[in-house]
Amino acid sequence: MNDVRDLAVIRRAVASDLDAVNDMHARCSAETRRARYHGQRDRIRRGEWTALCDPPFGFSALVTVERRTVGLVNVIGTDPAALWEAGLLIEDAWQGRGLGTRAAAYLVWEARAAGACGIEALVEADNARGKRVFTRLGAEWSREEPGTLTARVRFSVPAAVSSGPAPSRPPMGACR
Repeated sequence: MNDVRDLAVIRRAVASDLDAVNDMHARCSAETRRARYHGQRDRIRRGEWTALCDPPFGFSALVTVERRTVGLVNVIGTDPAALWEAGLLIEDAWQGRGLGTRAAAYLVWEARAAGACGIEALVEADNARGKRVFTRLGAEWSREEPGTLTARVRFSVPAAVSSGPAPSRPPMGACR
């Protein structure tokens, strides 16, 4: 059988994807959603989704396997040349297969190409998978509040994905 990373498609999210995204949220465990949102959340509301699909700076993208939405990544900024806030959610059944690392690499490369100077993400201290994904991207870590870490990936230094084959799209540009 093919490596699931070879079957995955990562594409920009659009407004009509909301139902598929909320179906994926319903398939995620409460623990997985808590790790992503740092609280209870079972779906994304239409107004929030509209903002995620068309932010002033950044984007949201879906991870799909055989047309089924199994992941969501987004990166949102308030300034085009600043650190942009990143988020990543992979459905439980698809975790541990390299999709999170592949999606995070996509997020980094697209944010870099759009002119961001880096990304940052809040990661709960007990979220081993989240920490592993951002560590593979070369994140610098700091503790901002009890139980929460901040991962920062700055683009002035090339981001490197350290395990598995890299996505076919190469890193682009450097921080302005």
